[in-house]
Amino acid sequence: MSPRILHALASLSLLACTAEPDPSGPDAAPDVDVDASVAPDAAPVTNVAGRHDHTLVVDGLEREVIIYVPELAAGTAPAPVVMMLHGTSGDGERFYGISGWREQADETGLIAVFPSALTHCFFEDENGDGDFADAGERKVTTKWASGALGTATKPLCTPEEIARLSAENQALVDHPLADDLAYVDAILAVLDAEYAVDAARIYVTGFSNGGQMSSRLAAERADRFAAAAAAAGFLDVEPAPAARPLSLVASVGTLDDRLTVPLGVDEIPISETLLDDFPVFAAVLGGLRAVLQLDETYTYAEQVVSGKRVGTFTFATSTVGADNTLTFALIEDAYHVYPNGENHPLVMASGLWTFFAGEALAP
Repeated sequence: MSPRILHALASLSLLACTAEPDPSGPDAAPDVDVDASVAPDAAPVTNVAGRHDHTLVVDGLEREVIIYVPELAAGTAPAPVVMMLHGTSGDGERFYGISGWREQADETGLIAVFPSALTHCFFEDENGDGDFADAGERKVTTKWASGALGTATKPLCTPEEIARLSAENQALVDHPLADDLAYVDAILAVLDAEYAVDAARIYVTGFSNGGQMSSRLAAERADRFAAAAAAAGFLDVEPAPAARPLSLVASVGTLDDRLTVPLGVDEIPISETLLDDFPVFAAVLGGLRAVLQLDETYTYAEQVVSGKRVGTFTFATSTVGADNTLTFALIEDAYHVYPNGENHPLVMASGLWTFFAGEALAP
């Protein structure tokens, strides 16, 4: 494989390396102060409409999450849930405002959940030259522990390096590598204990570094999430078959500079020959197929959504007799954004809800 393709493969794995553009582990049990037990004669849990801000304690660290209950989900009827994971430098508050999932919740009656990653001090090789010595390659920002964070690929700052930060930044990064799997488990425990949710219809989607994290959850929490989606960020852990073959949608924009620059193109072509012309895409999709236990055969289609072409590669042949799919979508004229109708004509939340609504955990 050529150096250019290797660099592109690294870039696709690290789509979330830089701050997201302006919108215009272990499986340890979470240390969370939630009693998820419910007495047999307890009154039914009732969903109260509105925004609910929760502070959880996970491994001794305070973590924040926003849970939004629309009017249509108020009451005791179990509601479906969508968890939206932000990208690098973002937080739950920001994606509560710009992702489109709050509006989708109002329209369809799903409960929308907006977690926040912790801030870490770490390094990443943005230009692919094999070191972390270039300007801007030391980061102090929010980052999901999606797999590479804290490894040789994306090392954390040393205590000496942290000591040279401002007092404000030292306070933000004064903690070990986050156990974000435990954090997600804690959020699910809150949903189980305090909200009327349909446990068979809980979904996760993410953007950029959040897409890497949602891909990890598809691999390692397939028993809790009915389906997953990853926009502009893919699997960041070693591929291994998930406990349950679920369905997943992965997507990138044709103008995403995290890909076009290392690939040496101005735009990624929407073409049936894409996987042959750019082996980097076949490689990352191969990792996802290994997780989902799908073979390499696919069907290709194109459609126009909100005035933009979307090319899709759909893998639907299970190696274990399951009924799941992997769909890779290439979105015309989309930069490194989570399309919301303002930064791009397509509204990602709307399209993904159509996909999610058809998926559920088996009884």
